Amino acid sequence: MSRDPFDLVRDWFAAFNRGDLPALRGLYADGAVVDADEERWQGSDAIAAAWDARFSAWAPGFGGGTRRRLRMVGRVDTGVMRAEWVERESRDGGRQVRERTGVSDFELAGSRITHQREAAREGVRVTSAEGPLVHGSERPAGAVALTPRQYPPRPVVGVGAVIVEAGRVVLIRRRFEPLAGQWSLPGGTLELGESLEAGVAREMHEETGLEVEVGPVVEVFDRILLDAEGRVRYHFVLIDYLCAPRGGALQAGSDVDAAVWAAPSDLSEYRLTAKAIGVIQRALNSLPEL
Repeated sequence: MSRDPFDLVRDWFAAFNRGDLPALRGLYADGAVVDADEERWQGSDAIAAAWDARFSAWAPGFGGGTRRRLRMVGRVDTGVMRAEWVERESRDGGRQVRERTGVSDFELAGSRITHQREAAREGVRVTSAEGPLVHGSERPAGAVALTPRQYPPRPVVGVGAVIVEAGRVVLIRRRFEPLAGQWSLPGGTLELGESLEAGVAREMHEETGLEVEVGPVVEVFDRILLDAEGRVRYHFVLIDYLCAPRGGALQAGSDVDAAVWAAPSDLSEYRLTAKAIGVIQRALNSLPEL
């Protein structure tokens, strides 16, 4: 029985990020072809060997041992599955780091990949791992929010996170409306063509400076705010995820005034909304141990 093509592509990225060669090989048909970096690899054994050489030459560059962050998975009218991603890798003990965006097209037959095309666009190259990379490359051209936040013609999708480490959670104080000057969970709006998980990872980096591993959904809810005339000024559908930090350092991003690690016993000091406290408690209760 054929597998869901979206799941198959996501499984490929999961295996790629783990460096799991047997799992990668198992996703290709025996006579599969990969066109990557002006090279052609044919046959599942040759493809696995080529990826092995790549893994030997370059180490994962994102926190938590991740090479590629999947930004979007979609199906083209022709039936090809297309994935947009951001890649970061390092070598020479971290003295050389490269970051680039790219697109992978997958042709599938049943539950196997028959043809894969890799189109990478060079982003930022630095010679020191201490130098920050420009994360603007995580937003391919055209990835813009088309729906205004205020008085939107339709609900706006927002993503947020309960980032947990050692029993503490990240809180941010918002700089802009809605909730300007108030403490809350970090989050923001999803961009056109961006997957939920990619949006969470991007927003967390932009607002907190942290690289996060995106876990399960904690809660989905909506928030509708009216103006004095009863018109809908804001209408958000919010999806909060449980996340774990895997790199970076906590700092206030451009959209926030402050960012802190807070213990659950201290949440009352930040005058969070009842909903935010409920989401945090639900996330903490989902952990096996704090």
